[in-house]
Amino acid sequence: MGANKNNEGASFLPTDYVRGKGQARASMVAILLFVLVLAGVIGAFFVNHQRWNRVRDEQQVVAAAFKEESAKIEQLKVLEEQRVVLTDKAEVVTALKDRVPRSVLMGEIVRGIGSGITLTEINLEGDRVRPPAPKAAAKGAVKSIGVSGVGNGKDQKPVAPKVHPPKFKFTVSVDGLSENNDDIADYLASLKDSPLLKAVELQFINQTLIDSISYRKFRITMSLSPNADANLVQGTLAIGIDDDVVATVHDEDQE
Repeated sequence: MGANKNNEGASFLPTDYVRGKGQARASMVAILLFVLVLAGVIGAFFVNHQRWNRVRDEQQVVAAAFKEESAKIEQLKVLEEQRVVLTDKAEVVTALKDRVPRSVLMGEIVRGIGSGITLTEINLEGDRVRPPAPKAAAKGAVKSIGVSGVGNGKDQKPVAPKVHPPKFKFTVSVDGLSENNDDIADYLASLKDSPLLKAVELQFINQTLIDSISYRKFRITMSLSPNADANLVQGTLAIGIDDDVVATVHDEDQE
């Protein structure tokens, strides 16, 4: 009985054949796995290559757009520099042009004079306002780094000094005589209402005798507004003479 059981579990194939067949099956499985892994690597390579091509194309598009915008920025910088130069020139020309002729200023001063006031002296003084001095570079300041290396400041172009438009400050003092204080107060109020004048102040009122007649001697100081313009005065007309503009004042009360 035991011999029969051993014969049922035994194989009639040779042992070397069985062993070779198992090795061949294992080799086929290994080759199949290797092919699958290799196919996955190749597929991943192609996918990544396509992604890289898309990224490169997008980079080229961004670089082209950046180059185009950089050219526009350079044009804007040139236009901004031109605008600054033209603005500075316009400010200089505007500052040199007298926007308040002396005839208009005198008209504003005498406009509010009442019948009881006599002006004895009018003084106009002008001082040029100096622009602030440019700030000196602080010692030990960090210098800029150039393209070829660390700059020492010798190769840098000196910055041209800015031309500031001339500015003047005009002050006016008026001396006069009056028989009463009310006329002086009214005259002071008319000067304060002028669009050309500011800082109108009454300095003093002294009593004096002239030909045995008592008068109030007064002095009023004022300054010309920086933004004063003859066109702000009511009744002022601009008349062109030989391509020049001259402002004149027509006061119906004085005609």
